[in-house]
Amino acid sequence: MNKFENLIPQIVNAVAEEEGVEPVTLDPPLAEVVDPDAVERVVEDSTASDLEVRFAYRGHDVVVDDSGRVQVN
Repeated sequence: MNKFENLIPQIVNAVAEEEGVEPVTLDPPLAEVVDPDAVERVVEDSTASDLEVRFAYRGHDVVVDDSGRVQVN
């Protein structure tokens, strides 16, 4: 399994968990805030060992690192 498989659902689930809500209730949907395909491509195609993709979503700072780990603050 690719370490980045299901990256977008991981992000959505992490934000929902942080807020204590069901993922389907998140509004606006993640795809209206960032391009999910672009996020996946940047993370998957990078050869940098210290890569971080960072963006704001629903008032949270979302960070995806080169290992595929998702953090929501």
